[in-house]
Amino acid sequence: MTTETPQRRGLPLLTRFAAAMARFALSAMARIRVEVKGDLPQAGPLIVVANHMSNADPPLVAGWLTPILGRQMHILAKEALFVGPVGVLLRSQGMMPVRAGGSDMEAFRMARGVLDRGEVLCIFPEGTRSRTGTLQEPKPGVAMLATRTGAMILPVGISGADRFVSPGQRTPRLRAPITVRVGRPFTVHMDASLTRRAALSRASDEIMEHIAALVEPRHRGRFSGGEAGRGEIMDAAWEQSNRS
Repeated sequence: MTTETPQRRGLPLLTRFAAAMARFALSAMARIRVEVKGDLPQAGPLIVVANHMSNADPPLVAGWLTPILGRQMHILAKEALFVGPVGVLLRSQGMMPVRAGGSDMEAFRMARGVLDRGEVLCIFPEGTRSRTGTLQEPKPGVAMLATRTGAMILPVGISGADRFVSPGQRTPRLRAPITVRVGRPFTVHMDASLTRRAALSRASDEIMEHIAALVEPRHRGRFSGGEAGRGEIMDAAWEQSNRS
């Protein structure tokens, strides 16, 4: 289904206001289309994962997914952003500061704490923005969190954000089309027949394959072969969307 007006269900006023402002600002500059496939988890630990091509990605995900889920999302962000009133606002929206150069274990403990409390954590598995517009190699942290906590994973595919604001681009390209597709939740498990490193790599690739099935073919990179059935369905959907 296509989501036009997100529903609000008991979110704090400031959280709803910030999400509404993100939607208003982005909708004023770009043509945003959000599609949700199936029912979304309303309780329990949840990891929202999305591809990352633009600085617009975090407000895109938080602005639309927060009210759709009816739950506040927690996102790890650089500590340098948490200054003055901006820092207060970021913390109020569930964003958590991570020191530049800080240990991966520190970030892992913060993320694990969110899931242990049964809350929602948003992570971009690639760790940094793609400069080519295609999916990059994932970091192992998401798969490690998911397999250790048993948390559900909600894949989100963002298409077109690289043509709106790409790395190094100072001003956005106004009215650029962006599509955000929210897939069906799933879980990953470590393959006991593989070594720990190989099993973690396979689980990480599985996560990226679910994201790849939700984005335009040009974004998929080496993950274009995964989730083949889903990819073919999504390709047909893209052709239909382009004709409409």
